[in-house]
Amino acid sequence: MCVSRLHRVVALADDHAVEAEDIDGASHRLSLLAYEGDAPRPGDWVVAHSGYALGPADRDEAEAVLAEFRAGMAQDSQHGPN
Repeated sequence: MCVSRLHRVVALADDHAVEAEDIDGASHRLSLLAYEGDAPRPGDWVVAHSGYALGPADRDEAEAVLAEFRAGMAQDSQHGPN
């Protein structure tokens, strides 16, 4: 199953790509060829799929998802492996 993921733009790579981090903190270069909307800037959140940034994501919603993800990871680490 393919899933789109949230990424925060870290830097502009060129006119057609950005450097971004996903919610796990992994760095990716994302193409803007399929992007809908104004070009993203560093600090902006985007929805990405298969190496393509598809469009903007709401900052408040993206940061809420990130906080929930981190809280879940912290809880998992407290309980150890199953």
